[in-house]
Amino acid sequence: MTVQNPILNTDAYKLTHWKEYPEGLQKLYSYAEPRKGGRFDHINFFGLQMIIHDHFLTPITTEMIDEAERIAELTFGTKDYFHRAVWEKVRNLGYWPIKIKSLPEGIIIPTGNVVFTIESTQPWFATTLNALETVLMHVWYPTTIATNDYYIKKSLINFYQKTGTINNLSWAVNDFGARGVTSLEAAERGGAAHLLHFRGSDNMPATLAIEQIYGKSGLAMSVWATEHSVATAYGSGLGEFSYISEQIRKSDENTTLSIVIDSYDSYNFIDYVVGSKEIKQLIIARPGRTVFRPDSGDPIQMPLSIIEHLDIIFGHTMNDKGYKLLNHNVGILQGDGMNRETIISFYQTITEQGWSADNVAVGSGGGLLQEGFTRDTERFAIKAAFGIDRNGQPFNIQKHPKTDITKASKAGLLKVVDHDGVLETVPSISDGHDSDDMLRVIYEDGRYYPETFDIIRKRAKLAIQKATDINLDSTP
Repeated sequence: MTVQNPILNTDAYKLTHWKEYPEGLQKLYSYAEPRKGGRFDHINFFGLQMIIHDHFLTPITTEMIDEAERIAELTFGTKDYFHRAVWEKVRNLGYWPIKIKSLPEGIIIPTGNVVFTIESTQPWFATTLNALETVLMHVWYPTTIATNDYYIKKSLINFYQKTGTINNLSWAVNDFGARGVTSLEAAERGGAAHLLHFRGSDNMPATLAIEQIYGKSGLAMSVWATEHSVATAYGSGLGEFSYISEQIRKSDENTTLSIVIDSYDSYNFIDYVVGSKEIKQLIIARPGRTVFRPDSGDPIQMPLSIIEHLDIIFGHTMNDKGYKLLNHNVGILQGDGMNRETIISFYQTITEQGWSADNVAVGSGGGLLQEGFTRDTERFAIKAAFGIDRNGQPFNIQKHPKTDITKASKAGLLKVVDHDGVLETVPSISDGHDSDDMLRVIYEDGRYYPETFDIIRKRAKLAIQKATDINLDSTP
């Protein structure tokens, strides 16, 4: 990874804007929102603290200024567009002269509402403020991933409530996405968003990120799990017996063991290897759970078929809700072809066939953290809304394009209020100090006021409880 220079974490053209604003601009105030018309009509706001931690807690240095000036000259062919004087003032202050107010992370809010505001706190920084849009806009990604997970969990909760054990919901969806995203930073931020709602994760960058940024350790959980390089290292035929017997022998018998089964032939492996007297007895003797992972074939019908083959070998019992549960603590982990739509369809199909949701779990990589997600998924935008001119007079700022009224921006100082349980963005009439404003200061002139991951996660859990009317107090 390159060493980041926070001055350059912007779009090049924004370095010219200090010359373009009206002369003498004393203050600029902007806001962020997911505009109406995105994939979901509510979003699960999350991730601003990660951006503040990674970007705005870093003091500006002379070396950064020199580097930024050099890169700007190479980019524009002139030094004139780079505002060296303003960055020297930021360096001398020792902090960023801005105030950021934010909704509490983890909250569920209708689209079309403000999620955070940013304003300059020094007159000389007003014309540079919106250069920070580029890095702040990246909140779209963890928010969109958290939102996607929220809707997955909101759907799956009904399957577990109806057919199984609600506590297993926390491990229903597992993050396999670290290799399937565009960067390790994306793995961190997307994986952290996933951990708002679920605990199963192989995403180690995210595990470290929530510890370093949010002060939470020990949340993500994984298991002893094989991959094809392990399975094929033993070879086919008799090697497949050695492959699974060695995993059973070497792993902790009291923990979950995950076995990939399709390196050669899934059905042959289940019917003749797992179904052999020797291997079957080894599995039955394990107190811990043994799950089998098909990694090819139809992502919904294949695991259902494998469950039926396991039923022939191990049998099943009926749980207290009248659904079938495989005997001897065996189950299925479906890790191929999983995204929001297929995850929900998978659980629906399994339960419609009379099987408890407790028999299965899914893992998802690109479908969870990458596939089909862009800034426009929830139509995120950051726009200027208010300023103070050279004479100290306040004025509103607004765009209103005739060719797309959905891109019209908000004007003036803004606040978010709770009107009988419905969150709405309305004008602020007291210079941003309204007692009913849900936006709170999270950063101001070098002072940072973060929340813990436990608080944020609890807020997200309560939102799902409210949306589904199902108690999740006992879920880990």
